[in-house]
Amino acid sequence: MVDPKKQLQWSKLKVGLVLTVALLILVVAVFFAASIQDILTEKAELKIQFADVMGLRKGAPVWILGIEEGAVKSIRLSPSYGVIVTVSVNRRSLQFVSKDSHATIMTMGLLGDKYVELSAAPPGGEPIQPGEMIKGSAETGLKSVMETVGVAIDKIGQFIERVDNLVTKIEQGQGTIAKFLNDPTLYNSLTEASRHLSAVLEDVRNSRGTMKLLIEDPSLYNKALATASATEEFSKKLNESVGTLKKLIEDPELYENLNKASSHLSSILEGIEKGKGMVGALTQNEELPKDLQDALVELKKLSTEIEALAKDIKEHPKKYFKFSLF
Repeated sequence: MVDPKKQLQWSKLKVGLVLTVALLILVVAVFFAASIQDILTEKAELKIQFADVMGLRKGAPVWILGIEEGAVKSIRLSPSYGVIVTVSVNRRSLQFVSKDSHATIMTMGLLGDKYVELSAAPPGGEPIQPGEMIKGSAETGLKSVMETVGVAIDKIGQFIERVDNLVTKIEQGQGTIAKFLNDPTLYNSLTEASRHLSAVLEDVRNSRGTMKLLIEDPSLYNKALATASATEEFSKKLNESVGTLKKLIEDPELYENLNKASSHLSSILEGIEKGKGMVGALTQNEELPKDLQDALVELKKLSTEIEALAKDIKEHPKKYFKFSLF
């Protein structure tokens, strides 16, 4: 015979076990509802190279085209690549990623939670295989933007301070700009110069001199243009011709002949300086010119005496010639 008391206790125990199991199933369903589907889905790992992960944590979501398709599995430092982040994504989503895709660390919400966004594969991109690596970068965070804005504000403040100092110096009459603004001398000088310039221009306009002709008469420009055209035409003809002038310019024979003549002349002058030849003797022997000069003097005297003798013979022939028939 069954003891009613024991049967009641066993019934209570079964009810407690059922309730406990039900509660456990409820807790598991609440806390691991999303993970159960992930466990049943086939996964593939990808590696992403980052220079700085900006506080990315393990377990952060991975999005593809705005849809969560995986999570960050591990983050490790690498001496070759900087930081390597290994992500686990659904294998079926690899068709939307290629080797040319880019990974970006984004900020989610105001709390600053990080996640990884994978760009879509460009048209014609090479499909990526599990375990391969793509490049990534971190978006410009609010902190970096604020730092840049702070630097810009500091520079603007410095600029405003310098402008304020400049205006203060100008108001105090310091510096060249202040003198230009406060001293009327420059204005008076400019006014006087402008007046003189106007007078000069008026004189030129009313005159008939060279300046007006240079300004108004186009003949000087036409002559200059004609001269330039003639020079260009002459140069063109000179390049195309085979005449004497072109030979003088291009043929080296004239230069060589002049060089040889110069060498010969130099040799002759050198021989004269050394006293060689008659000319050298005349230039180097100091007594020979004197002897020649004395000889010329004697020759001149002899010529004078011969001339006087001829004249005397002509006037007194009987004195020198006697004629007799017998």
